[in-house]
Amino acid sequence: MMLVKPGELSSCLCRWCWIPNWLPSWCPTSEKQLQTAEDKMLRCKDQSCQYVPISGGNLLWTLDFSSDTARDKTPLVLIHGFGGGVGLWAQNLDDLSQYRPIFALDLLGFGQSSRPLFSSDASEAEDQFVESIEQWRAKMGLESMILLGHNLGGYLAVSYAIKYPERVKHIVLVEPWGFPERPDTVESDRPIPVWIKALGAMFSPFNPLAGLRLSFRFYYPLLCLVINIWLC
Repeated sequence: MMLVKPGELSSCLCRWCWIPNWLPSWCPTSEKQLQTAEDKMLRCKDQSCQYVPISGGNLLWTLDFSSDTARDKTPLVLIHGFGGGVGLWAQNLDDLSQYRPIFALDLLGFGQSSRPLFSSDASEAEDQFVESIEQWRAKMGLESMILLGHNLGGYLAVSYAIKYPERVKHIVLVEPWGFPERPDTVESDRPIPVWIKALGAMFSPFNPLAGLRLSFRFYYPLLCLVINIWLC
């Protein structure tokens, strides 16, 4: 398996490099800050980590928590939810890894994995996620696995199992997401106002979580002040 050093991922994480450097650090522009934050969350864990290459030059950041005593068991693959990453499982890894090999990966577009452009078609975008998981499985040499998915990860775990049932031994769903069916033809053909299209074009380069990061940047100092006053 080809391993890729963290520094070599720069080209895959440069989607935001056009943003001027005067913008606040809440923008996802720092690979180093991301690595530092994850290292702090997992500093007490014993694991190996690697970038697993898949098609299109994309890479999936992967953590391997496998003890020698449990390597003969079916591996458990952890799929995080929207806005999450491998650090989501920090409090669960020690207990889970006692019984079987554990793998946690950052989905495409999240954490330290690549950020490719996704199709604007929902079905095609879903298939991009599913195929990335299948290519990851093949690269890791896993014949079958138990999938544990949290919210969006639960949805993708089920989507993967529907397409590749022979690769899934069990599915564990934690607060799984679902999506309603597309509206009927009459509703879907209703014209979209020009001003909505303009707003969509204006904000399309930005990550949906950017606003949350910005609000936290200003909210966090106030929160610290309130806590200090309360403790005093």
